[in-house]
Amino acid sequence: MASVDPLQPDFAPRGTAWYYATLHLAAPRRRQLLLLQAWWRAVRVIPASVSDPIVGAAKLGWWRAQLQQIEQGRPDHPLLRELHPALREAPGAAVLLEQALDTVQPAAPAARADWDALHAELLRGSGNVARVAMRLAGSDEPAAQAYFAELAAALELVILLRDVGRDAREQVVRLPRSLLRAHGLGEHDFAQLRDSPQMRAALRDAAAQARLRLQAARALRPRAMGRAGRVPGALGRMGEALLRELEQADHALLEQRISLPPLRLLWEAWRAKFES
Repeated sequence: MASVDPLQPDFAPRGTAWYYATLHLAAPRRRQLLLLQAWWRAVRVIPASVSDPIVGAAKLGWWRAQLQQIEQGRPDHPLLRELHPALREAPGAAVLLEQALDTVQPAAPAARADWDALHAELLRGSGNVARVAMRLAGSDEPAAQAYFAELAAALELVILLRDVGRDAREQVVRLPRSLLRAHGLGEHDFAQLRDSPQMRAALRDAAAQARLRLQAARALRPRAMGRAGRVPGALGRMGEALLRELEQADHALLEQRISLPPLRLLWEAWRAKFES
C-alpha cells in the first residue's frame, strides 16, 4: 500500500468528533488516538469501497497480517508502524484490534436478530477499539476501559440511526430484524426510502434504545478519571447532543443526515473538561 501521512486531512479531518474530543490530551497521546481512529476508519470503509467480497476479504486479511506484525515485528503500514511502540506497551492491544477487525465483513453486513446481538457485535468492534484507546489515553484501569467500551457501543447506535438513510440508499439495513418485525417493516421499506408512521415509530424506538445504552454506559464511568476521562466524556456529550437533534427532527431520517456543526462539537468537548 502507498505510504501516506496518517494525519493528512482525510485521515484526521478537522471538525470531526474525535478531533475535538482529544484536544485536551498531551500531543503524543492525542496523535496516538487519532492514528488509532484513522486505522479503524480505514478498515471499516472496506466493505463499501469494493464491489467484490473476495477483494474485500483480501484487504481485511492484509490488515490482519499487519496487526500480527505488532507482536512479531514491525508492521508495514505507516498508521500501525507509528502506533507500534505504544501498542507493544499495551499488553493484549493487538488481540483486541484483531477481534474488532473480525466484526468487519468483506461485504455489506446483514442485520442482526435483535438489540442484544447488535450490542454484542458493537462491543467486539468499536468497544474493543475504545478499550485500546483508553490505554493510549493513559488509563490502564479495567473499569475505565469497560466504561469506554460500553460508551463506544452506545455511540455506534446513535451513528447507525443518523446514517439510516445513507445506508438505505446503499441497500444496507443495520437495524435489528426484531425491530422491523415489531413495526411491520421489511428491508424493502428502507430501500424505497418509504417514510411512514411505522417507519417513524421504528426509528423512535431505535433512538430510545440508543438513549438507554448511553445512560447505562454513563453509569459505569469511574470517578476521578483525570485527563484521560475527557475523551469518552466529550464523545458521550456529543452523542447525546446528536441524539437530541435526531429526536427534534421527529426521526425523519431517511431523506436527511443530521450532524453537529464543528462549533457545537468544540463546545461539548470543552464542557467535558469539567467532568473529569
